[in-house]
Amino acid sequence: MRALCDPSGGEALYRLHSPDAPVRLGEGIGPARATDEGHFAAAHRDIGRRGEGALPVFVEPSLVQLMHSEDPREAVAWFEITEARESRRLLAALGVRCAADGPRIVWCSAAESILPWSFRDGLLQSLADYPWMRRGEPATARALLDAGYFRRFWRPPVTFAALADARFSCQMSAACCRHDYEITLPAEAQMLIDALPWQTVAPQLKGTRLPVRTDGKLQLKSPEEVCRFLTPGNQCLIHRALGRQPFGACCVFPFSFARTPEGIAVGLSPICGSARLGLGLPAQERTEDLRERLAHAEPRTTDIYRLAPGVAIAWGPFRDVEKGLCDCLAAEELPLRRRLYVGARLLGALTDGSAVDVPAWRSEPLPALKPELRAAIHGMLARLLGWNRAVLRELPREVPDRLPTLEAADAQLVTNILRNTLYCKVYSFPLDLTTAYNYLIVLYLLALIMQSAAAGPLPERMWRELGSLGVHGLLKSMLHEGMPENFRALLGRSEFGLWMLAA
Repeated sequence: MRALCDPSGGEALYRLHSPDAPVRLGEGIGPARATDEGHFAAAHRDIGRRGEGALPVFVEPSLVQLMHSEDPREAVAWFEITEARESRRLLAALGVRCAADGPRIVWCSAAESILPWSFRDGLLQSLADYPWMRRGEPATARALLDAGYFRRFWRPPVTFAALADARFSCQMSAACCRHDYEITLPAEAQMLIDALPWQTVAPQLKGTRLPVRTDGKLQLKSPEEVCRFLTPGNQCLIHRALGRQPFGACCVFPFSFARTPEGIAVGLSPICGSARLGLGLPAQERTEDLRERLAHAEPRTTDIYRLAPGVAIAWGPFRDVEKGLCDCLAAEELPLRRRLYVGARLLGALTDGSAVDVPAWRSEPLPALKPELRAAIHGMLARLLGWNRAVLRELPREVPDRLPTLEAADAQLVTNILRNTLYCKVYSFPLDLTTAYNYLIVLYLLALIMQSAAAGPLPERMWRELGSLGVHGLLKSMLHEGMPENFRALLGRSEFGLWMLAA
């Protein structure tokens, strides 16, 4: 404890560890043998000095229990310790292995109570805290003991906000493990995978090595793969072995986070059927769960809020307009096309300073389009349908002529996708509210095209595709390639959304 908490104690701390012990290595962790005493001590000194006043100070260790392992060289020792800054008593488990030159630390983890951990269990639980080694709040962790302490006991002063009807509880559909997106992990995740008792968990996965990408990250899943750690019963082997999910992308899903001046805005991915259907607990009742997920996330953020391209506004008006658009989309007394129309008219009025007249917008006719404009919009949509995506390849390339007369058969589900896409800020933060709203209108039209091609209700794969295009931002790259050059300059204008609704 003295060596850990003393910035000048790096040499002593390094010598206390076994060569295979997971220690601080660069931005994450690695085996002690992968660094040397000098480099380790220099990093320890730098982290200790930068984190003074925020890093935990552990004192007064008192041995509570010593448990011998099946391997006579290994033991698990439980200590009661005090974190001096917060005057908090807690427990720490220490995994020790005897070597020729004496006992060496292999792992150390904070806990709230004594648990029946074997030596391997403790190693796994300690390694599973590796994401907190990459965080800088409240300070950079010196060791996995700090990381475990932060995970269990530190609570950042954050306020969460979500749509009032945002709900989720896992229904074990495993859509997140099967969907066609890529999942990557930091390099140290391999240490955790190597430490799992595969001989008893899943012998066929013993020796699993995740592919290493050119950027140094590990490839957990490619777009064409189902996650290798998913059981036939739709359970995650990693989660089952640990009792929690240590991999960031898996832990965060189906939530997304955006940083605002008032806290963290929480969105939900419609790829997940539970989130799309509003099943489970309200987001407002998941504060502790959200805090842990947030630790794995990289929240969207921006310093400039825009109403339209080149039209910067303060956060307060941005938030109020976003809320007004979300409320408009939820107005069930109107057809969804008309709700979208009212929102587009509102954005246009706010941008050019004209009068706001919602009662008139609720009933006025859609704009009359020249045949060549309608043909150009249909051509743009046809190019989107030609995108190399499995679900889109199932659809006819021709846009139905009756598109302007169609209405969403599952308006509530489409509405949930559109509102979450706007609220998660995947388009509005990097672009602006008007452009983001026009993306919603494109999503709506794609939903209608899918509906017109389906013999009955939209199949699950089409709902997931709409979720990918929306909340996961895929539509942005599709529009860039599928939109005629002369349309791109119009995407940030409210008139463009009105034309699409009339086309």
